[in-house]
Amino acid sequence: MGPPTIDDHTRAAAEAAPSVAALALDERLALARASAEELTAIGPSVVDSAVAEIDQPRRFAERELSTALAFAAALPDLAESLRPARVPAVSGRTDLEWRPFGVALGWHAANAPTWVPALVTLSALIAGNATISRPSARAVRTGSAVVEALARPWPEGAVRVVDLDATEALPLLWHDRVHVVVAHGSTATCRRHVAALGRAYLDGARMRPYIPEASGNDALLVLDGADPDRAAEAAAIGGFANGGQLCMAAKRIIVQRSVWDAFRPRLIAAVAALRVGPADEATTDVVPLRSGRAFEQASAALDEALAAGGVPVVGEGRRDGALVPTVVELPPSALGVRLWAEESFAPLRGLTVVDDADRAVELANASPYGLGAAVFGGGAEVVERLNAARIVVGEGPLYSDPHLVVGGIRDSGLSGARPKIEQLAWARRVHRA
Repeated sequence: MGPPTIDDHTRAAAEAAPSVAALALDERLALARASAEELTAIGPSVVDSAVAEIDQPRRFAERELSTALAFAAALPDLAESLRPARVPAVSGRTDLEWRPFGVALGWHAANAPTWVPALVTLSALIAGNATISRPSARAVRTGSAVVEALARPWPEGAVRVVDLDATEALPLLWHDRVHVVVAHGSTATCRRHVAALGRAYLDGARMRPYIPEASGNDALLVLDGADPDRAAEAAAIGGFANGGQLCMAAKRIIVQRSVWDAFRPRLIAAVAALRVGPADEATTDVVPLRSGRAFEQASAALDEALAAGGVPVVGEGRRDGALVPTVVELPPSALGVRLWAEESFAPLRGLTVVDDADRAVELANASPYGLGAAVFGGGAEVVERLNAARIVVGEGPLYSDPHLVVGGIRDSGLSGARPKIEQLAWARRVHRA
């Protein structure tokens, strides 16, 4: 017998889905605690796998594991929204209830092979669904190990892992036994998914929710009144952790002229202090980017930015043929270059200096993306005017709190910052006279 087919995986998940749905919410939460214990037990090997498989810095791989376990610990709080509730009614009574879709497909990206599979798998299970996980082909060993550990306490077949490349796995999106899809990937990937789903719908496929978390080109605003030390640390860690390959990383740094002189030397010191080295060294912050599509795209974007008048503030761009942490100051005339206008999935960041907070907000919003933003200084009106789904004030963009969920608008997503648990159940209202 050969490996399981898509049909095998979907049939097993569909057969297990009723047994997951039949569990009371508190029973699911108890199983999720057991899942977290299983993940904790294999934690060191998961970290080793991420280091070896995708060159993830050990320090960041440990952080990602910790974040996944913190999310598991927060599930009882997040799950409260799924409990039945009485809602207003003109007469009689109306109850709001939540029901699982059935089988949830998680389409995972390579850059977060521990956190994303844990987030999607546990959210889907707590909402009462069976799940199918499709780890990125570049991180299949790590992602599979995470999901298989989480699966152990659950009914047989309730959690499946599909080891297929993107083309082979694509039919899962519209398979009749898949009822909801959660995709983490680039905006280009998510657009291809939506286009493929559209064609399948025209051919008669049943409609299902598609929940994307796509690219980001997040702004970090350093405005009048900012603490320059905290802002510089946020720009360095929030911009370059995991080699800058995070959708929620700070990718566009916007600095008000009144704080530039104080911020500039601190930014230089904070970025220069990042340890660049091999993934397996415990002190490494950033692994140089040497090859692949992200390297090629970022290299071209760097050359374009420099040709347009960009000047490195810190970092030399390339070192020994690899990309290393670099911040390029761009003049106003160069803000159309790819380093500024598109997501840089590399240790390269653009920076520009503006005269006032109004211009800073205008530039932050002048993007097709709407994932997040980080703000230092300024006033409450700045936050009010920013068009992003996840905004942190006085904290770096990687501020970790499982209750502060990630999500996007426009080309970064469809639903804003809503918990995956709530998106993986459908609401019904029952009225009784």
